[in-house]
Amino acid sequence: MVRGNSPALQPGLAPLRVPAAYWTLVAGFTICRSGCVVVPFLSLYLVRQQHFSASDAAQVSAAFGAGWAIGPAIAGWLADRIGRRRTLLMTLSAVTTVYLLLPTLDSLPALTGAAFAVGLLFEAPRPAVLALVADLVPEAARGRAYARLYWASNIGAGVAGSVGTIIADRHMTALFSVAAASNLGFAVTVLIRRIGTGQRPTTPRDHPESQSTGFKALLRDGRFLVLTGLTLLYLCSYQQVLFGLPVAMNDDGLQPSAYGIISLINAIGVVTFQPLLQPWIDRRTPLVVCAAGAITLGLGMGGNLGARQSLIGYGVAAAVWTLGEVLFFSSIMTVVERLAPADARGRYTGIWATTMGFSALIAPLIGSAAIDAGGPELMWAMSLALGALAAGGLLALKRRIELTPPVPVGADLDLTPSRT
Repeated sequence: MVRGNSPALQPGLAPLRVPAAYWTLVAGFTICRSGCVVVPFLSLYLVRQQHFSASDAAQVSAAFGAGWAIGPAIAGWLADRIGRRRTLLMTLSAVTTVYLLLPTLDSLPALTGAAFAVGLLFEAPRPAVLALVADLVPEAARGRAYARLYWASNIGAGVAGSVGTIIADRHMTALFSVAAASNLGFAVTVLIRRIGTGQRPTTPRDHPESQSTGFKALLRDGRFLVLTGLTLLYLCSYQQVLFGLPVAMNDDGLQPSAYGIISLINAIGVVTFQPLLQPWIDRRTPLVVCAAGAITLGLGMGGNLGARQSLIGYGVAAAVWTLGEVLFFSSIMTVVERLAPADARGRYTGIWATTMGFSALIAPLIGSAAIDAGGPELMWAMSLALGALAAGGLLALKRRIELTPPVPVGADLDLTPSRT
């Protein structure tokens, strides 16, 4: 079994602090996320600006999803092979170039290839960033450090949504410049602040030898593969927020602005819930928190069964599934990090992150099949079932992965920067 090894802090010891480089990394990643304005509007750009058909737009979107499904795994391998810093600089520079190139293209094959490149690259910084958190932050503080990164990146995503809403109607091509500028800003931050320079991965006591771990060894890690599969189950439910929810709200006669209100509830909920829940999360076993998040997400999705014709009903359900989102994503990376050998953190986080791309491909297919077979009610019932299955699997997995809470009871944890 993998046993948690957060050191119990003795009375009188100084509070545990994280290096200033961590906060620089958080700030840079937030800037990067604030530029994710192209992805939600890509299909609209193709149909309205380039005058392609809906089927052509679907082809381009599928290419984007295919790139997203494999990009994080490649980036994770690079983060371990050539280093976190080089991976960040290379992927951020590449995606900046693609964003600037894309609005100059007008043929379907060229746009399809560019969309694949965007999918391949736009999430590529994430494995290196997550691996750097483990490299930089003391083990007992990593759970909260990951949660703070998740919280900050959601602020960036909220900014991206606001910027996109403001400028998309009149200046849609400007979205590509905003996306390029944000990624370039993160690259400059990495370059100037020398993030990742001279940083050697710390070796947890769970892996005292930290032997080199390639993809073949990773794919024999049954516990990690089960965790990745359960994450995919969770995300196939969660992704219905992007696909199924707009369809269901439209069927109920609600205006497009109503979906914007639900998105706003989600953004406010994440920013509010995460700091409030963090002390409780710190003192709980990570897999238990993840399971609580999965079942709460499922209940929130199931709550849409009674929300027909009512924006208030959808809003209440959104508050519930947002709570499930916060619980799951505030703890899941703690589990991934503790399973990963120190010299394979990039590959582990990269393979785990591919679930986001695969779920973006799978969720619309199963959601549309459910709607065709039984309407939105069947889709929401299926989403509830997926959340419940993921929760049950995570609790069962807890028997094979024994993890103590990230922060020992009585520990004084301080995330203010140290001077190192």
